[in-house]
Amino acid sequence: MGILGGLFGKKEELTELDASSPAAGRIQKFRGELEQFVQKMHDRIQLVPAEETVYIYVGKPPGMFGMAWFENGAEVNFKTLMTKDKGLSQRRVQHISLKLGEAFEHSKESPRYSVDISGKKLTVISSDRLASEIKRIIQEGLTA
Repeated sequence: MGILGGLFGKKEELTELDASSPAAGRIQKFRGELEQFVQKMHDRIQLVPAEETVYIYVGKPPGMFGMAWFENGAEVNFKTLMTKDKGLSQRRVQHISLKLGEAFEHSKESPRYSVDISGKKLTVISSDRLASEIKRIIQEGLTA
């Protein structure tokens, strides 16, 4: 089974996120938004809980992935960054995406846990450093 598991991409078993942890509390604040988000996604989801939001890597970072988070109860993602409100060019969003992929790559040693939302097992990356880095990259991308 070990050889076949490696060939077919056996999923790493993660420890369940402690419900009393700060990360779990941050996720709980956005549970409603996360449930709606998770129900419409059919790709891998990794959560990075922050003080003011939960950042969500969708897909396979650092390569092919999307990013979403919540502001004032609304979902923000790469697509919404290119709308009239934010007005970012595709080139600028690609630059932000590259930087977010690099930040993800640098977080490989951060603890990872499992959490169940809407019947799906999601990965939680418990890293205040990564959350701060994501916030900085997005803010710089919006103001550059």
